[in-house]
Amino acid sequence: MVVATIIIPFILLNLIGNAFGGAISHVPIGFVQNSHGHSSNTFIRILETAQSCLFGGASCQNSFQLVEVTDLDTALKMLREGAVKAVVYIPLGFDRSPGGLDINIYLDTTDPMSAGTVSAELTQAGKQLSLEQHIISATDNTVNIVQSSIYRNILYIEFMAPGSIVSSLMFVALIGGGVTILNDRERGVIEGYLATPLKSYEIVFGVLLAGVVKAVISAGAMLLLAVLIAGVHPNVDAIGVLLMIITLILASLGLLSMVAAIAVRAPSADILRFTIGPLSYILYFTSGAVYPIQGFPAWMRAFAVVNPMTYAVHALRSLMYKGSTLAGVVVDFNFLAIFTGIMLVIAILVFRRSL
Repeated sequence: MVVATIIIPFILLNLIGNAFGGAISHVPIGFVQNSHGHSSNTFIRILETAQSCLFGGASCQNSFQLVEVTDLDTALKMLREGAVKAVVYIPLGFDRSPGGLDINIYLDTTDPMSAGTVSAELTQAGKQLSLEQHIISATDNTVNIVQSSIYRNILYIEFMAPGSIVSSLMFVALIGGGVTILNDRERGVIEGYLATPLKSYEIVFGVLLAGVVKAVISAGAMLLLAVLIAGVHPNVDAIGVLLMIITLILASLGLLSMVAAIAVRAPSADILRFTIGPLSYILYFTSGAVYPIQGFPAWMRAFAVVNPMTYAVHALRSLMYKGSTLAGVVVDFNFLAIFTGIMLVIAILVFRRSL
C-alpha cells in the first residue's frame, strides 16, 4: 500500500508534467515548390536552416521537419490523412512576381497547438525572406504568408473530446473486464461456467462481447453529452459513423482482453487496482488525448508508438473533424486489429489455465 501511494503519484507527476505545454517539435510539413528561382530557393533554405537548428542556439526546438511533395493535390491529400500537419505551396511564377510575393500555407487546424506553432515558424521565415529581399534588391518585394485551412478551427475542448471518449472505454474495461471478472472468480462464478456445455473460448468471447456492448454504449453516451453540453461539433457522415463504431469496437475489445487477462491472474482486487490504475494513466496521457505527441519527450513518444489508445484517439479525431475515409484511418485500424488479436489470444490462454 505504501509503495503504491508513492509510485502512483510519481507516475502522475511525470505524465502530467510532460504531457502539457512541452515544446512542439518535429512536426511534419509538406512543401510543394513549383518555382525554382532565387527567392523560392532562399525561402526553402531558411526553412531548412530552421529545421536543422543550425543557428538556433540553445532555444531551438526543431519545430518541424520538411517533406518534399511533387504537387499540391498530393500534399493536401497527405494533410487530410494526417501524414503532414501543414503544407507550404510556392506557386509557379513566384520568383517573377513584380510586386509582393505570396506563399500559401495550409494548416491542420484540428490540432490547434501544432497549427499555432507551425504558423508562427512559417510567418517568421517569411519575414526573414522579406528582410533578405530588401537587403539584396532595390525592389520592395514583401513576402506574404497566406494562411488557409481545409477545416474549421477546432476548440481545445473539441481536441480533447476523442481522448475522453476512448478513456470511457478504459473505464468500462477496468470495471467490466477487471473488477467484475475478479469478483466472479472470488464468488466461484467462473468455476460454475465449467458446468455448462460451453467451451472455454466461448465463455471468454461471451464475457468480452458483453463488455464491448457496454463500452460502445458508454462511448456513445459520452459523445452525445459532448455534443449537447460541451459544444463539440463533429463533421461526420454515415460512413464516418460506421468507421467510428468499428474504431470503438476494436479498441474496447483490445482493452477489455488486456484487462481481463490481468484480472484473471490478479491475486486480489487491491493488486488489480494498483496495476490497472497506473496503466490507464500511462495509456491516456501518452495517447495524444490532451496534447500533441510532438510535444512529448522522447520516452513518452516511445510509449505513444505502442499505445493502442494513440491510434483510437487519432482515428476518432480524424473521423470527427476531418471527415476522413477508410484511407485516412487504415493505419490506425491495422494497429488496433493486431493489438486486439494479440490480447484476445492472451486472454483465452490465461482463461483456459484459470478455469
